[in-house]
Amino acid sequence: MINVHTDLIEEAVYNLCIRANTLYDNHLYNTLLSMYEQSSDSDKKNKLLNILKNIKLASDTNRPLCQDTGQVIIFLELGQNLLIHGILLKDAINNAVKRAYIDNYYRKSVVENSLFNRTNTNTNTPVLIYTDIIEGDSININLLIKGAGSENYSTLKMFKPSVSKEEIFEFIKQSVITAGEKSCPPLVLGLGIGSTMDGASVLSKKAFFNSMTQDEQVFSNSLKDYLNASGQEILDVKLCSAATHIACLPVALTINCHSTRHAGCVIKNSKIIFDEIKKDYKAIEDNDCHCRRVDTDNIEAIRSLQAGEKILLSGVIYTARDAAHKKISEFYKNNSNFPFSLKDKIIFYAGPCPAAPNEVIGPVGPTTSARMDTYCDLLYSNGLLATIGKGERSNEALDSIKKYKGKYLTAQGGISCLLAKCVKEAEVVAFEELGTEAVRKLVVKDFPLTVEI
Repeated sequence: MINVHTDLIEEAVYNLCIRANTLYDNHLYNTLLSMYEQSSDSDKKNKLLNILKNIKLASDTNRPLCQDTGQVIIFLELGQNLLIHGILLKDAINNAVKRAYIDNYYRKSVVENSLFNRTNTNTNTPVLIYTDIIEGDSININLLIKGAGSENYSTLKMFKPSVSKEEIFEFIKQSVITAGEKSCPPLVLGLGIGSTMDGASVLSKKAFFNSMTQDEQVFSNSLKDYLNASGQEILDVKLCSAATHIACLPVALTINCHSTRHAGCVIKNSKIIFDEIKKDYKAIEDNDCHCRRVDTDNIEAIRSLQAGEKILLSGVIYTARDAAHKKISEFYKNNSNFPFSLKDKIIFYAGPCPAAPNEVIGPVGPTTSARMDTYCDLLYSNGLLATIGKGERSNEALDSIKKYKGKYLTAQGGISCLLAKCVKEAEVVAFEELGTEAVRKLVVKDFPLTVEI
């Protein structure tokens, strides 16, 4: 038997957290670069440029690719000839994630209980751990960082065994269309086919590390071509298939944003061997920007903005997302006013990473606007000028924004290192106890936005 101490496993997981959050898959990078070089659409080209620049900046500064440093999922394969000693294995893994997220100023996004206690654990734990036993005396660790913007649009369908490939493709396409801009395309899709309802969902996560069979590769390539031909933006499709009941054909889809974050390693002979990721990210020159510059104190200029305009915003904005909106709403019900004036203010739906010692603010970017739709009427009716987020809004939210002559602006998702450079000052002004979800007053300079309404 080969002895492995949990200290070594903890060290491996700690470093995988850093690698997954800050380094980008070389194959996907080359695909993005090719898409950028071949694109003739100026808007699409500019978005791809921002993604490529953000990848390089994250690598150069050792900061996260996205402010949503996600929930950690680990697939652990343990050789049956191993004897693991030390502390409880799951405790070692959770310790590693806790230390990595605190030491490196990553955002903590895990709550105690999904239904009964949505208090942030402030450690980004517990980790989701899936374990398998394999032959030999090595340990394979694959770590996936899963953000909510794409996970909320992941899905599953229990098909009949008689289903055609075309029906599966159509289900995937409609799911991708539903995700829209909210999941930060171009997307990387993980597909799990087979097993059971719950098993297929796990397979769809495991797919990102799967060495596909020839049949799986042909199916994945065909699906990718189908989706891109129908106008979707797909970087890659990964598939993991398995046995199932004779009466079942479960199909699970995990949607990942373009910043799809994962890393792996092998522990063998008391050594950690990390999967190779080359930091071969190019410096790319900016395209000419033909954006209108707007100051937040020029209310009339903001009200006159037209849908489709590209602007660079400077001045004061306020961050507030799910928990802060709930607090603001409760405060209003109890006090008939707000914890800060909403008159002609702009709210940015965002929860940044903690600032490192040399930063004004940590990586920051938009969260999905639709989750705040229920608060639109209350806030816009009380003088809110505009909101900044990502993705489509409900008809009810759109009606409220238009009724009170407000504006809705979008920021590009998944470029949090770039957007953080636009923030010149930051301070918490309400609900400090919410951590990343506290209300912050930001002073921004040339913050890039698109006018939606």
